[in-house]
Amino acid sequence: MQLRIAMLAAVLGLFSATVAAAVTTTFESCSDTAGNAVAVVADETSAKIVASDGDDSAPTIRYNPTLLPRLKPLTRLFFFAHECARHAMGDVTKPTHSVARARQADCLGLATLLKEGLIRREQLSDLQADLEFSEAEWALLPGLPRQFNLDACPAEGVVRLPTQALPVEVRTPWNACVRACADRLWHCQKACRGESCTAGCMATHQQCESTCPPVPPVDQSR
Repeated sequence: MQLRIAMLAAVLGLFSATVAAAVTTTFESCSDTAGNAVAVVADETSAKIVASDGDDSAPTIRYNPTLLPRLKPLTRLFFFAHECARHAMGDVTKPTHSVARARQADCLGLATLLKEGLIRREQLSDLQADLEFSEAEWALLPGLPRQFNLDACPAEGVVRLPTQALPVEVRTPWNACVRACADRLWHCQKACRGESCTAGCMATHQQCESTCPPVPPVDQSR
């Protein structure tokens, strides 16, 4: 599975670019399983906080920033990453869904956020605490109603980022190195057949990332 993303800084609430205190709650774009770009559209008429149009010819994710105002920014970002992961998994156009596949998308999306430094591991407990919803709230969320166990998600994920995406200036060296390693991993696993091959790809990927400069701290006030 591949998930390619470019980051878009959006402001909590109205996502206004004129407000100084911005937080990241969506991606500028992501890709489906065939590598096609998925458009991202703000849509206050959408019935869910984030949802996809099931159209292979023009894949689109629509997000509604006005729904469930109690949600933390990281929670909105988590659900947006979940929806991007569904495109990477090829699940958007499937007629049936399952809790197991929804949890797989949760974990792939979370792996992406951790890789990009958009969520720190020490923030996972706060995110987990915010993932409790009533029956009425579940009607506004992507995927089937389910329990979340973020600690059970695998630590690694196949994350491929577009090379043309411009990283935050202060994180340029780290971003360039990690993205190069992730791109090699994507190509390696794309050509793989079998678990032993996949394990070899991951070992090479980990060795590659070990040569990258230290991860810079994430400024959550940006």
